[in-house]
Formats: sequence, structure tokens, C-alpha cells
Amino acid sequence: MNGFYDTNAEKFLQDTQNVDMSSLRDRFLAAVPKTYTGSSRILDAGTGSGRDARSFYLAGYETEAFDASPSMVRAATDFSDLPVRQMRFEDFEWEHSFEGIWACASLLHVARDDLSEVMRRLADHLVSAGALYASFKVGDGERQEAARHFTDMTEESFAALLDDCPSLRQVETWRTEDRRPDRKDDLWLNALMRKT
Repeated sequence: MNGFYDTNAEKFLQDTQNVDMSSLRDRFLAAVPKTYTGSSRILDAGTGSGRDARSFYLAGYETEAFDASPSMVRAATDFSDLPVRQMRFEDFEWEHSFEGIWACASLLHVARDDLSEVMRRLADHLVSAGALYASFKVGDGERQEAARHFTDMTEESFAALLDDCPSLRQVETWRTEDRRPDRKDDLWLNALMRKT
């Protein structure tokens, strides 16, 4: 998996770094609980180019990020001006909790058999009532494409996944078109969850 992003880093960055995700970020941020200090902590999980981590940081949130690919970690660190960590979802652990975790187009690379455990680990790092956003390509099952693994989801399969994650409650799911102009036929399943 990392080999794809390391080999194709420049093209991936060109394709994703300037995509406007503000409407999705705003929907997520509306669900992130406020703190008494006024600054919520957000984790960009699987940050890729660092696009969203940078936006959260510039909006005044205490932002941290990680990605599995060394090339993406370097690019995201440069672009976001944040110290991005190299880490796989399957190895995820952090020293503190977050009010919000943003996993935009990243959890879809986790194998279905590992996804429940990964989601539980993420939930363990949310404060009570903390928000988790995730997005998957719409479809059934798992597939390999261009040396990458994809776990696709429908509303039904995502609901079944959440049955294995009792500390997460589904707030809403909705579909959107891909924001990249050359990918308008690709549909995404967006999911907003809250820790109970």
C-alpha cells in the first residue's frame, strides 16, 4: 500500500491537495464538542497530503496528524506545518484523547477483518461525545486497484460494521460525488459518528 503512495506521491498531491473539502469539514466541525478552553483537539487520521490538517490548524484547532506512507508524512509535514507522525491504522495509539477524529478517504484502505478493531481504537481516543468522521467509496466488499486495497461500504454494510463498535453511535450517513473534476462518477459514503 505505502509503495503506491511513495511511488505516486507527486501526482497524488497534485490531485488532492487543493480539493475543496470545506463543506464536509464544516459538517464535521459542527459535531465536534467545544471545550472550556475554547480549542478542541482534532486528529487527522490518514492525512495524505495534509490538506485537511492544515485547514483545521489554520482554523484554530489543536491539530495532530498521522499517515502510513513516508512520502505522505514528509509532504503533509511541509504543507501543514505540523509534525505529522508515520503510523498505520492497525498500529494506532496516541498519548491523549481528541474531541474530533477526521478519517477522510483513509479508513477505506484497512482490510474489512481489521476495520472493527481499528474503529474501536479510534473510539478509545475520543472524549465522551467526541465526533468521528469517515468516508468510503460506495460499493460492496473488498478489492485491489492500482496496488491499493479498498474496503467499500454501503449504508447497510457500514451499519453492520458499527454493530461491532458499541462505543460509537451513528449520527448520520450521506453520499457525495467525488470532489475531483475527473472523478465525478465516483460516489462516497460519508459517516459521522459520536462516542457514547
